[in-house]
Amino acid sequence: MIKMIKAVLIDDERPALRCLEHLLQDYPAVEIAGAFINPLEALEQIADIKPRIVFLDIHMPQLQGIDAASGILDQCPDTDIIFVTAFDQYAIEAFELHALDYILKPIAKERFAKTLQRLINKNSHLQVDTKMRLEIKCFGRFQMGWTGEEPIKWRTEKTRELFAFLLHHQGREVSKDEIIDNLWPEVELDKAVHQLHNGIYYIRKTLAQSGIDRSLVSISGSYSMKLGEVAFDVRLFREGLKKVSDSIALEDLAALEAIYTGEYMAGTDWVWADLEREVLSRKYAEIMERLAQDYIEQEEFGRAEELLIKAFDRNPYDEGVSRLLLKLYRLTGDKVKAVKHYAKYEQILQEELGIKPQERIRQEYTAIT
Repeated sequence: MIKMIKAVLIDDERPALRCLEHLLQDYPAVEIAGAFINPLEALEQIADIKPRIVFLDIHMPQLQGIDAASGILDQCPDTDIIFVTAFDQYAIEAFELHALDYILKPIAKERFAKTLQRLINKNSHLQVDTKMRLEIKCFGRFQMGWTGEEPIKWRTEKTRELFAFLLHHQGREVSKDEIIDNLWPEVELDKAVHQLHNGIYYIRKTLAQSGIDRSLVSISGSYSMKLGEVAFDVRLFREGLKKVSDSIALEDLAALEAIYTGEYMAGTDWVWADLEREVLSRKYAEIMERLAQDYIEQEEFGRAEELLIKAFDRNPYDEGVSRLLLKLYRLTGDKVKAVKHYAKYEQILQEELGIKPQERIRQEYTAIT
């Protein structure tokens, strides 16, 4: 019988728990046996759960993580602790409790992967099913590969683009002429057709050599790509957008925001991707602003500020972002940050667009100063 690595998550902030849950989805070897926002409740149940690993925030109002870790180890001495926190000054004290690892917030996916690999290696005697998932990422640099392994390398950049183009249109038939017009517009037709056939051949060869069978990725003779059970970030993002409503939970909105890790097909000059890049970028901006508003309503001002600054860096011309940021500084009474941000916003508009801030944002600024 295959045994799983049983995990418990403890963090007083629900978005942080959902972030951990989202990251752990890529590791089928790990089973989430419990998630708690109150460490005292976790301590009451920890002996019954008997987890192999506990992801534990250090800074919690009900009980400090260091004390919670001691209580966990008293009841389950064989349990490993992974501290997840924004406060790195606790590192020495954490490792004195023999923590397996220590991760800083916000959690980098690459850093998290290293921690999970240590966890899986340490528990290899459990005969865990370590079957990896196939991941396709289009947010940020386009790449595909098995979880925890190096991305697949394509024979040429044009082969990579051809696969990305078919993925871009996955689920529908793409004509030969449409592909050639977009990928080889200046090449003679006979040569373009030959390059297309070669490209399809090398894509199929690369998929086979990488252990990716037709149940996961298939390309029919009519140039139609179909995906199976793969972790495709754009598909997950679009499915999440369908669920966005006035009643969506804050943690679900935060999980959706976390999927978008960069512009669609970033770093490429593929003209055919421009429209989708713009559409997804606008949707993401809407999610960021909505999430920031929710954070402000929940008085999670630190998270709201971090998100709004990130949104401003992406698009400093968005009036809504700066207006929300000034509102936040008004609520927190931070006049210095408000003055600094307004001056920066005003300068950007004047130097790059030759305009002044709108009346609404000037009123928000005046209310603070």
